[in-house]
Amino acid sequence: MKSLALVFLFVCLIISPFYTYAQSANYKQPMTINATGQVKDATGATIGLVTKDKMIQDAKGHKMAFVDGQGNLVDAKTNKKMGHMGKDGKTYMDANGDLMFTIKNNPDNTCDIFDAKGKKIGNVHESYKGTACALHCFQNQHTHMNK
Repeated sequence: MKSLALVFLFVCLIISPFYTYAQSANYKQPMTINATGQVKDATGATIGLVTKDKMIQDAKGHKMAFVDGQGNLVDAKTNKKMGHMGKDGKTYMDANGDLMFTIKNNPDNTCDIFDAKGKKIGNVHESYKGTACALHCFQNQHTHMNK
């Protein structure tokens, strides 16, 4: 009976790292905006929301930013322009005109988001492509507000 218990314990020790690995964050897909506007981190936790009227909110419902009628990302507290969508609809520029990220359409009604260095930072449902800048806000923990 003791040997059976030891074998069971040994098997549990061998299997446990694989179980925890399966629960780890998805490093290839850091953040997403799904079809309902929920912003999710790599673990699947909801960290914010993009509303139908293009308001970007944190997990507590506080307004962070919004996209105005001209495609500008505007800080909700200061009304300061933080960036804008490029004329091609596939790039986003910061307030200085520097490239922040690009968008690549996928056949599954989603778009991959790549930072200026070409690193994939997330994926958004195509209906939220115009507010993909929200991923940049969450990816950088709102550091744009400190500048």
